[in-house]
Amino acid sequence: MPTQVLSKPMLRNALSATYSSRTTPRMSKSLRRENTDAFLAIDRNGLEYNSREHRILLYSTLNGENIHIQMPGLESASSRKKPMPMDFRPKLQYADDAVMDDVSFHHIWKAFEEIAQEDRGKLYFVATLFFRMGYMYEYQQVHGSYACEALAINDGNIRDVVPCEPIDLSWNHINLSEEIWRALNANIGDVRMFDGRGVSFEAFIKYVDLLLQNEDCKYYYINKNNVNYNFENGRTSSCETNLLILHYLSGLSSFSSLLNRFQAARGVPKLNKRDYPAVTDGIVTII
Repeated sequence: MPTQVLSKPMLRNALSATYSSRTTPRMSKSLRRENTDAFLAIDRNGLEYNSREHRILLYSTLNGENIHIQMPGLESASSRKKPMPMDFRPKLQYADDAVMDDVSFHHIWKAFEEIAQEDRGKLYFVATLFFRMGYMYEYQQVHGSYACEALAINDGNIRDVVPCEPIDLSWNHINLSEEIWRALNANIGDVRMFDGRGVSFEAFIKYVDLLLQNEDCKYYYINKNNVNYNFENGRTSSCETNLLILHYLSGLSSFSSLLNRFQAARGVPKLNKRDYPAVTDGIVTII
């Protein structure tokens, strides 16, 4: 007998969230700091970008996709003007074990555009998930031992993959039930990536979550000597930019307004917090 999928009203209720200027940013920064400390503590001894890397499995999906982090990343290369040795990137492994090439926020915006072209109504759920990721809303702290593989790479090609010691990690991750993921996958459908293949919405979100985690780690590392740094950049700012784009694609603002916001903010604009209810069609409320 087929598994019953949550109705849209039930899904909206299950994803409902509240934003409070007094508590939400503070709680978010605490969780972000915990995660950043945990990810920066992962042993990188002996690793080198595009030579010897580690791939750690952190998320799996109902559709059999796996989302890893692979380290070190491109920005760790010593040839760069300002190398960041703690850089990593997420890796999405399709259900048939093929691995997707790296994705940037440009590709994510393209996915938004295609979802909007199919049905603007789906964007409300997308925006709700980006709100939740931005503030790590209702994330769950877990401690696990995660499968790790050592990759030998030559000229960008993986020559050998060898299992190595699992990685112990305590971190805060997305905490949604299988019932909710199943309903999101059904309502939004597969998200087409730049290589033309589709991934489940669950895989798309979990991939972006690890991309955002690297953003937090990157800005923390840049500001490592600033004792007053308080996570002003990274995950939350990136999600607010994405929410601004979703706000435009939902027909809630004009193209000229969007461009003006990008220009005024010098490339990292933010959606006004008062617009959270509009961009999520009331799934997110302000208290």
